[in-house]
Amino acid sequence: MSHLLYLRSFLSVYRHNSISRAADALHLTQPAVSRHIKVLESRLGCRLFERLPRGIASTPAANELERQVGAHLDALEALVGIAGGKNEALAGVIHVGATSGFTKLVLSGFAPLPQYGIRLDLRSAPPPALLTALADKELDLAVTPARIPHKAIDYDLLYEGPLVLVCAPRWRERLPKSAAPRGLPLIDIQGPVPALASFWRAAFGSNPDLPSAIVPDYQAALDAAAAGTGLAVVPACLCTGLLQSGQLISQNTKANSRVSLFVARRKGSVVLDRVRISNALLAEAARAW
Repeated sequence: MSHLLYLRSFLSVYRHNSISRAADALHLTQPAVSRHIKVLESRLGCRLFERLPRGIASTPAANELERQVGAHLDALEALVGIAGGKNEALAGVIHVGATSGFTKLVLSGFAPLPQYGIRLDLRSAPPPALLTALADKELDLAVTPARIPHKAIDYDLLYEGPLVLVCAPRWRERLPKSAAPRGLPLIDIQGPVPALASFWRAAFGSNPDLPSAIVPDYQAALDAAAAGTGLAVVPACLCTGLLQSGQLISQNTKANSRVSLFVARRKGSVVLDRVRISNALLAEAARAW
């Protein structure tokens, strides 16, 4: 099981960006942590950290290793800690923000939180407001489709997938296989860059008709489409279940319209147990979105 110890040391160094701080967090000596990193580098056949005059810097190989093992090792350590009755550091509230329209998806990812003794406080806000709340320490994590640069905020890509054109089965006979639908009611979402127009231009090379309904966000557009209100453009991750159950149908298009979701957090906050575990659970859930 020594490889788990080496990986644990690696994650601590990666997240603290310091061997000395990692050693303190792990209650190990600096030479021991340095040795773990060297052994891991030897086994993997690549360098994980570049030694700088002041501190260290993660290599691309380290970034990839953290992406592959971080969430799994966090979840494993959390479960072992709970089994041993050592979950005091986890118990409490995690404050999370999400862009309107993705809250249902975020809630599904956080479903296991009660197992860790963590309570969820979820709020919805536009990306700029989420960024401000993170920087002001009102939020611990935020899920947003916009990556707004900020010196105090780190971003990880959580999800990237296509936008799809969906509607209720009642419109099946009037929905062409690949051409632009004509004479059908359209649903758009509010915002500075409406999804409907950009999708339509990418898929059909033209502008859509004026929408029959404008709703607050993607989830509202999805609900409206399922209710038969019209055709809506939504992220595939939101409508998989409805498509599989037959409550919605989609049109095959060659549009390369995609949406990205990022998880944002204050720099250094991932070393906190609640933040680390919550971030890991969300990342693990997103693999199935």
